[in-house]
Amino acid sequence: MDYMTVKEAGEKWGLGSRIVTLYCAEGKINGAVKKGNLWLIPEDAVKPEDRRRKKASIKEETGSAVSQDIYDLYEQSKHQDSWPFESLYENKELFAQIIKHFPYPLHICAPDGTMLFANEAFFEFVKSPTRELIKGNNIRNNPNLDRWGVKDFVRRSYQGEIVHAYDLRVPLQELIEKYSGNAELLSESLYHNMTAFPIRDAHHKIAYIVTVFTTSRYYQGRDEVIRGKEYIDEHWKEEFDIDKLSGIVHMSRYHYTRLFKQHTGITPYTYYQDVKISKLKEKLCDINLSITQVFDECCVDYNGNISKKFKQKIGMTPSQYRAMMTQK
Repeated sequence: MDYMTVKEAGEKWGLGSRIVTLYCAEGKINGAVKKGNLWLIPEDAVKPEDRRRKKASIKEETGSAVSQDIYDLYEQSKHQDSWPFESLYENKELFAQIIKHFPYPLHICAPDGTMLFANEAFFEFVKSPTRELIKGNNIRNNPNLDRWGVKDFVRRSYQGEIVHAYDLRVPLQELIEKYSGNAELLSESLYHNMTAFPIRDAHHKIAYIVTVFTTSRYYQGRDEVIRGKEYIDEHWKEEFDIDKLSGIVHMSRYHYTRLFKQHTGITPYTYYQDVKISKLKEKLCDINLSITQVFDECCVDYNGNISKKFKQKIGMTPSQYRAMMTQK
């Protein structure tokens, strides 16, 4: 009798190797015999009934072998005490696909700072037309780290710490020029949160440094409007001052208010109020603070104009909003 391997049977029946192995172990494939660690399956064996009814819909949605591998592991878990997530570690191709298509920009570097890998989201972020530009790029040797405000972040991460940095202005123009060669002036501004962590080898030595980026703020439009929004977002606890705001972009208060409204649909003061209300909503979810403390934290007068604006915009009082957001 002629036999085929688990892999050959899987290709013939459109199943993953793991699920074929499972069917063999369960005795669902007539004539299958085990030789050492290998299963041999008769070439004329009939494909067992596929219990994985959800599998078809997953493949239709993704068309991905990655989904198939994960689902095969899930099927195995039904016959075990727990989900064998550790089995994913053994599938290098699967892990590579997960990292490659991870939706947030990330890069992986050697301990000396040499960039070894960047995922698709990173290349989209820097608008790079090629994947070859990371070669030879060294993060630790970048002369701009201090100017960009990340020198200490990089130093600590390459010492093996898990490091977080929040709301850092991204030198987007410089990065895009470096990686894409496009020197066209951008009309956008971006702020990121960053997390770096080490991957250690069996001897606990640093093998790689992984850095992940998530967007905290994003602006697009006229440069004068972007700079005004940035200033308000960074000085929202202060009293609103249109003269100071318009002075930043060297315009009169009248012309700047007109320009701002033309490009955003609202005045700078309305934008300032919206930021205040957003901060109030965030703080109201903290049940450790009283309503009075929330307003004090946000530098807002409880009986003032912004408090009234809160009810107009949200449709309820701050107390009602807290009750809605914190109810169990």
